[in-house]
Amino acid sequence: MSTQQPFTPDDVYCVYCHAPAAGPCAVCGALCCGDCVELVMGLTTRRAVCRSCFEKGRRPAGAWTARRVAWVVAAALAGAGLAAYALK
Repeated sequence: MSTQQPFTPDDVYCVYCHAPAAGPCAVCGALCCGDCVELVMGLTTRRAVCRSCFEKGRRPAGAWTARRVAWVVAAALAGAGLAAYALK
């Protein structure tokens, strides 16, 4: 009786199209190639998000942080504008 060895692939493959994977999704960690991801702007860098996460509206943590920072800056500018108007 011969012993069977488990199959180990030579390369990691994309979960969608089975091409060689470029890296993991920034949200769920699924391995994807460059054609099967959407680039989403994080706080300072772009992040690759897989198709299913992008369609479901999930974003990496940096994208939510960037949106919060934008709202805080907008509120600070509005407050400064109101203060300047009140001091006139």
